[in-house]
Amino acid sequence: MDQERKPVSTARAASALGVHPSTLWRWHEKGRITPAWRTPGGQARWDLEELRQQLGIHARGDHVPEASTKPEPSPVVASIVTSDLGVLIGRRNDGKPPWTFIAGEIEPGESAADAAVREVKEETGLPVTAAEREIGRRVHPKTGRTMVYLACRPIGKLDVFVGDKDELAEVKWASLDEVQELLPGLFEPVLAHLQRELGS
Repeated sequence: MDQERKPVSTARAASALGVHPSTLWRWHEKGRITPAWRTPGGQARWDLEELRQQLGIHARGDHVPEASTKPEPSPVVASIVTSDLGVLIGRRNDGKPPWTFIAGEIEPGESAADAAVREVKEETGLPVTAAEREIGRRVHPKTGRTMVYLACRPIGKLDVFVGDKDELAEVKWASLDEVQELLPGLFEPVLAHLQRELGS
C-alpha cells in the first residue's frame, strides 16, 4: 500500500486538506464524508484519496473553503476531578452520552483552568483547583469538538449535588472500574491519569 492510501488520523487528514480538524468533523456529521475505518478505541482513520473523491477534489493539495463568516465553536474543557472517593462524573438528561465528566465550553477570554473550576462549581457545587498543565487534548471522535482534559482536585468537603438540572440528572463519585464501564472508550491519556490517581 502506498503512503497516500495508508489511512491517517483526523489531524493528518485535515492538515492534508488545509482545514481545521473540527471542519472535517462538521463535514462528517453532515454526511458529506465517511472515515475509511475506526480503531477499536473509536478513533476515525481516513483514506486521503477516498476523502478527496468524496469532497470532489481532483488536484492534490486543493483547499476546500469553509465560509469565513462562520464562527469556530469554542473548545470544551473536561474536568477530571479525583479524590479518595473516586472520579466525579455526571449522568446527562439527554443521554448523549449517558455519562460524562463534568464539562463545558471555554468562554471567550477564559482559560481552560478557569472554565474547569467554574463548570464544576456550577454543575456540582464542588469547589476545585485545576492543574496548570493539560492531561491532553483532542478533537472528539463523535462530536468533532476540540476537547481539553484537565486534572482537578477538590478543596474541602467532597459533597456534591446536581447544580444544572437542565443538563444533568445525577452526579456521583465513581471508582476506576465503574468509570470504565460507564464511559467506554476513554481517551488514553485520561485513562492513564485515572489509573495513576485511583489505582490500576
